[in-house]
Amino acid sequence: IFITVNCLSTDFSSQKGVKGLPLMIQIDTYSYNNRSNKPLHRAYSQIKVFCDKDGGLGVISLPKKPDSTYFKTLTDLDAQPVLFIPDVHFGNLQRAGQVFAFNTEELERGGSVLVKRMFRPSEDDLSPPPHKQIKEETHKRVLLYVRKESDEVFDALMLKSPTLRGLVDAISEKYGVPTERIAKIYKKSKKGILVNMDDNIIEHYSNEDTFILSINSSTTLMKTPYT
Repeated sequence: IFITVNCLSTDFSSQKGVKGLPLMIQIDTYSYNNRSNKPLHRAYSQIKVFCDKDGGLGVISLPKKPDSTYFKTLTDLDAQPVLFIPDVHFGNLQRAGQVFAFNTEELERGGSVLVKRMFRPSEDDLSPPPHKQIKEETHKRVLLYVRKESDEVFDALMLKSPTLRGLVDAISEKYGVPTERIAKIYKKSKKGILVNMDDNIIEHYSNEDTFILSINSSTTLMKTPYT
């Protein structure tokens, strides 16, 4: 397993400019056959911070060893894992029933990690029914950054659903263009090819994808910058 975490040592601190607590990588192994929210095996390893000589930005990675880093086995299989959830993804995970408390304490005591949580998810949260899962996926929000060719600053477009309808509504709300006047939306690829935007394209966008936006009469052109 190769893991790299790029952040500052103060990113996981409650106070600005103060070093945060040691970070842990924890791997839980579950069995889908018994439909239990209790893992079969739990292991962890501490992430260490390596800074350059100038004291600039630090690079966080697993402890450097000649061959490999071994994870320590935890005997406590009842405590729920604590996940770090960035603000931009918090709403999506909350609606999907996957939010865990992350303002908690992680203390290493005698070779074990003590993890406190606010609540325990039910089996439905860990293995939601197919119909519920599909419904939640269709209501997933996507945050895009767009700017006009002449602008230097990006605007934020929040798509309430990852669909063409959601993109049209977001553009209409942000730039005051009536939805009935937006007849077509095209995407210009890196090769200069114009493509009709549809649901299949938009559903593959990730949060904070960036585009240059051109609005001409009844058409809208979106292309990726720096092409």
